[in-house]
Amino acid sequence: MHRFLRSIGFSSVRTKQQLNDLKSWVLADPDRLSVVGLPDDGNVAMAEREIAGHAGIAVVGEMDERGELQPEYYFPYISTTHISSDARLTCEKQSQRNGFIGMCEDYRMGMALIFTVRNVAEVFKLEQTGLLGDGYKKVCFSALLEDAEVLLPLYQPEMALKHVNDEDARRQRLVDDANNGSERAMEELANRDVKILENMLSMLRKSDVYTLIESFFMPHGMESDQYYFLGRIAALQHVRNEYTGEFFYRMLVETNRMVLVAAVNDRDLLGVPEVGRRIRCRGWLLGELKK
Repeated sequence: MHRFLRSIGFSSVRTKQQLNDLKSWVLADPDRLSVVGLPDDGNVAMAEREIAGHAGIAVVGEMDERGELQPEYYFPYISTTHISSDARLTCEKQSQRNGFIGMCEDYRMGMALIFTVRNVAEVFKLEQTGLLGDGYKKVCFSALLEDAEVLLPLYQPEMALKHVNDEDARRQRLVDDANNGSERAMEELANRDVKILENMLSMLRKSDVYTLIESFFMPHGMESDQYYFLGRIAALQHVRNEYTGEFFYRMLVETNRMVLVAAVNDRDLLGVPEVGRRIRCRGWLLGELKK
């Protein structure tokens, strides 16, 4: 049973029979059905059906001679058109199933983001042309949340925001120089990180960590595509799952100056979410690759 089904209102799906019924419901009347031929005369088929709020279930498998999709695996999703990053992307096929893992090297995160690719059929189609490495330049991130907690916002004067933007621009130039082999840029980046750490340790003696840190994004657990993050709620929608009748929140979240869409079940959210407040959460990161 996929642990993030409950994020979009499927917490009542607990048995194998209920799961089979859900997959049959998707295959009976999909909103989107894509079939991509493979060089070995096989194919990859993907059926998607939404339940509201641009969230739904995707079933991936193979189309047989009778035109019926034989499922290999499934996953819940929430889709978005908000571009999260246009940093350098790489993509690699998973060894255990017909899916892809992506990696985005966005300097704002301070690390490479590893994610599960959502638009599987489109990426398979591009792979057949041999242009997979150059075909996609952008990614739209979404996160299905395991749990979440609402925090109050931080007050930031306009001058402080301008300073942050200037520092971001400066760091981007240094990262670009470092990627081009500049030792001076590498040393300056290392020195800046040391100074930030020293300042934080000094301020933590007098302040709570969440009054100093507006947002963060970091790996969580043993799986490479799951993260623990804090961000500001920029938009909010309360959505009813049409299949189960459960409710979940669809949120646009700004974290480390990156935007992503997140979904969390009502039952897994502590606090009252409002635009401007922050959310601290754990979740599974998906990415929809865009040209």
